[in-house]
Amino acid sequence: MDFEAFAARMLDPSHILTHIPYALLVLSMLMNSMGWLRAIAIAAGVIRIINRAWFEIDPIIVFWEVIFVAVNVGQLLILWYYARRHRFAEHETHFAASMPSSVDRRSIRRLLKLADTRHAQPGETLTTEGAPVKDLMFIADGVVQIERGGQIVAVCGPGDFLGEMSFVSGSPASATAVVVKPLRYLGFDQGRLRQALGADSDLKQALDASFNRNLVGKLAKAGQGAAR
Repeated sequence: MDFEAFAARMLDPSHILTHIPYALLVLSMLMNSMGWLRAIAIAAGVIRIINRAWFEIDPIIVFWEVIFVAVNVGQLLILWYYARRHRFAEHETHFAASMPSSVDRRSIRRLLKLADTRHAQPGETLTTEGAPVKDLMFIADGVVQIERGGQIVAVCGPGDFLGEMSFVSGSPASATAVVVKPLRYLGFDQGRLRQALGADSDLKQALDASFNRNLVGKLAKAGQGAAR
C-alpha cells in the first residue's frame, strides 16, 4: 500500500470510531492522575464496544472490551471510595497538596499518621542554629522567621517544611527558626520517619519530591525578596 492510499484510508470518515479510542488511550497515558487515566480508558472502551457491536461487528472484541471497561469502572469506583474515605482535615490539606500528583491518597495518609499536630506561639524557637534538630516540621498555618548569624534570611509560611536539610543530611540546624504568627504545624519525629521511609521506597520518593518542590518555592520567594 503506497502512502497516498494509506493516507486516504486513515482519513476515511468511516474509520473515525477506530481512530478515536486509540487517540483517547494515547491521551490517557499522558495523565498523571490515575482517576483521569481510568476515565479516559473507559471512554475509549465504550466507543470500541459501540463500533464493534453495530458497525465493524466482532463479538469477540466486544466481549473483551466489556471486560476491559468493567475492570476500569471497578478501579475508578475504588479510587472514588478511597478519595472519600481518606479526606484530609483542614490542617492536612497543604501537606497533601505538596505531594506530587502521582502519589495516591493512601500513601499521603500513611505519612500523616507519622505526624503530630502541634501549636506554637510568637516568640517560640523551633530550631536553633548549630543545634541538633529532632523533628521535621511542616507548616499548616502561621509564619516563621528564619535567622542566620542574627540576620533574617527568610520567612516561611503554610506549605513550607522546616528542618528538611537536617533530616536529609543528619547535620545540625543551619539556621534559627522563630515563630512570628501563631503556628500550627505537623511534627515528624526524625528517627521514626526515617524508619518508615526505609521500609517503603515509594513514600521516600514522594517525600523527596515534596522537598524538592518546596525548595524551589523557597528559592523563588527568596529571589522575589532580593529583587525588592
